[in-house]
Amino acid sequence: MASAITQCSTSELTCSICTDYLMDPVTICCGHRFCNPCLCLLWEDTLTPNCCPVCREISQQMYFKRIIFAEKQAIPTRESVPCQLSSSAMLICGRHQEIKNLICETDRSLLCFLCSQSPRHATHKHYMTKEADEYYRKKLLIQMKSIWKKKQKNQRNLNRETNIIRTWKVFIHLRSMMISAEYPKVCQYLREEEQKHLEGLAREGRIVFQQLKISQTRMAKMSVLLRGMFEKLKEMSCKADVNLPQVKTEGVGIFLCRNEFLRLAMPQPVNPQLSAWTITGMSERLNFFRVYITLDHKICSNHKLLFEDLRHLQCSLDDTDMSCTPTSTQYTSSWGAQILTSGKHYWEVDLKDSCNWVIGLCREAWTKRNDMRLDSEGIFLLLCLKVDDHFSLLSTSPLLPHYIPRPQGWLGVFLDYECGIVSFVNVAQSSLICSFLSRIFYFPLRPFICHGSK
Repeated sequence: MASAITQCSTSELTCSICTDYLMDPVTICCGHRFCNPCLCLLWEDTLTPNCCPVCREISQQMYFKRIIFAEKQAIPTRESVPCQLSSSAMLICGRHQEIKNLICETDRSLLCFLCSQSPRHATHKHYMTKEADEYYRKKLLIQMKSIWKKKQKNQRNLNRETNIIRTWKVFIHLRSMMISAEYPKVCQYLREEEQKHLEGLAREGRIVFQQLKISQTRMAKMSVLLRGMFEKLKEMSCKADVNLPQVKTEGVGIFLCRNEFLRLAMPQPVNPQLSAWTITGMSERLNFFRVYITLDHKICSNHKLLFEDLRHLQCSLDDTDMSCTPTSTQYTSSWGAQILTSGKHYWEVDLKDSCNWVIGLCREAWTKRNDMRLDSEGIFLLLCLKVDDHFSLLSTSPLLPHYIPRPQGWLGVFLDYECGIVSFVNVAQSSLICSFLSRIFYFPLRPFICHGSK
């Protein structure tokens, strides 16, 4: 029976990465089994797509299934193999000359059977050393999983910061272009204000960029620290069973303290946001082109694909969980009754009771179709999506985030058909949110409004 167990463990219960018996075993799509910690570390260091270390088959996802029955087989197999320890490592009771194979739950000391019956320990609860070994090993595995989860969250935050940094200067440059496009329309005396605005934007851009770089560095250092702790726990969990209780008694408390420290010291991602600079005279100038938009309730278009895109986008903005499913936010859309084919038009929409909304202009032909999406042609929209307590502003064509405060009251929409400009304005602040510049409109446009549930 012992040889059969040993043969089974060698062929099926051995991790091909660490060449040891499976610890917290998992299986991937090809059917091969590995230690969960070994596979996590191996795949994190791999730049190419995740693949099986044995057959090289590509695995489509990082999430894999734990094999409970394999774990239960690996434990007795590990116990059935003779310990390769020197005779000096055998712990013998000096008083009774018997093997210390019991652990006192009260003071965590190793005892022989006769010592456990002494007056000092008779009222205490005792465990066999093998049972205690597995108990502490499981506690270490729980700590390893907690640290790995923190490391994955830190890596997601690091990736987010890196993506923002990669496009930040382009965003600042594009926003400078948007701001610059507004000022030639106003009087000459506003040139000085324009210069101050652009200098302030550049200054804020540099400050936020430095904050992002500092945050990126902290997250990178935290990633190294978390990996080191994870590897140390893995090393401790793989030590010989006889020494495991003592090692874990000394190490578990230290790592629990470190784990609490990491929870408090985990770097948080920067939420970059620029100031909403007031543009003098912008509201007065736009009010010269004020129109009143009414809704056409006869248009019964159901843009399911657009609503699905919005829910998926809202889910992608939530970086707390990679397994996030689309949110349950329900959206309803409405079309303006006016068809705009020329001239300048400005109208305002009250958003004080809305958290998730989409407002702008769309090609009139979309009123007769139900396949409009966020990446469709002929749509010029501003989106506001709420995730937890954070609001994100984005514009379409292409989808672009805007790191400025959202309007909490009235939102203004301005169309200059001949110049190909669509602008969105924070009415309360008299500030520009974003603009679509230098577009060519050769088709009729309709106002479009979409509201989501809170």
